[in-house]
Amino acid sequence: MLSKLNTKTLLILLVVLIALFAVLYMSDNTESSYKTEILNLDTASVNRIKIEVPGKDTINLVKENGVWKVSDNGIMADADVNKIKALLNRMKPLKTLRLASNDKKHWEKFGVGEKDKSTDFYFYNGNKLLSGLRLGKVDYQAPETGNENPYMKGNQGIMIGYARVSDDDNVYVIDGYLKLTFGGNVDGYRKKNIIKTDPKGIEEVTFKSGDAGFSLKKESGKWFVDGVVADSANTAKFLNNISRLNGYTFYKSSRIKGLKPVGTVKVKTVKELITVNAYAVDSTDMALVSTQNKNNVIKDKKRKSFERLFKDKQYFLGK
Repeated sequence: MLSKLNTKTLLILLVVLIALFAVLYMSDNTESSYKTEILNLDTASVNRIKIEVPGKDTINLVKENGVWKVSDNGIMADADVNKIKALLNRMKPLKTLRLASNDKKHWEKFGVGEKDKSTDFYFYNGNKLLSGLRLGKVDYQAPETGNENPYMKGNQGIMIGYARVSDDDNVYVIDGYLKLTFGGNVDGYRKKNIIKTDPKGIEEVTFKSGDAGFSLKKESGKWFVDGVVADSANTAKFLNNISRLNGYTFYKSSRIKGLKPVGTVKVKTVKELITVNAYAVDSTDMALVSTQNKNNVIKDKKRKSFERLFKDKQYFLGK
């Protein structure tokens, strides 16, 4: 009887110990039980993004009537929609590589403390904050010892970053390129297009500089300059060159305040009329403003885009 009682007691104790171990294991907050996703944002509800980068202007992105805009001192300009989509896609979900720390005492070590020069992302629906993400230091993680193979590019190591969300003390290791790609400045989020169109859809281009001007027009499949047959090779080259015309640096809108355009080009297509105005800001550079890119003033260094877009009449006559 005593033997049966001892056996039963031991079995009960064993069950209790197993249950206790399971509870401890499930509630463990070590690296073995870290989150595989630091953030899983409902990107469809995001209509405002604020990005704070140390030493740079705060980036404010706003979705108006389904179109993303970037705020430039209160002026809403067209934003680079593809870059914003890429950012949001990284947030659903944002994967982690491992847990770096579960103690806020270590925040400064990873650059995610309150006083650190971190890059902060805030995602809103209207005025409601959906989530905040703090990106800290970025490091290079070398391949594991013994795995290096000079003939295999896959063993070159990776860029890692440290991050935490606003409502979590844990610091996680993530892809370091997130901060490098999306933590730039306001200009990185502006729309880059000066002209974007199908060259086959262009029907007419008019040029104006001061009181002078002329037109390049397509009639019955042929191009004419003010009624004279245009040089086909030069015309084809010109149309291809302007059909994908971009700018990557910008002026503040105030830079052209009070200036008059020194030249205007209007490109009529089967779908729209694109107008580009050029402003001489100094003896070297131009400022270009396009109706395809509202409120962004593109800095045309050394007038390279200007020279592609503004041609004289003799060029189209092959002279």
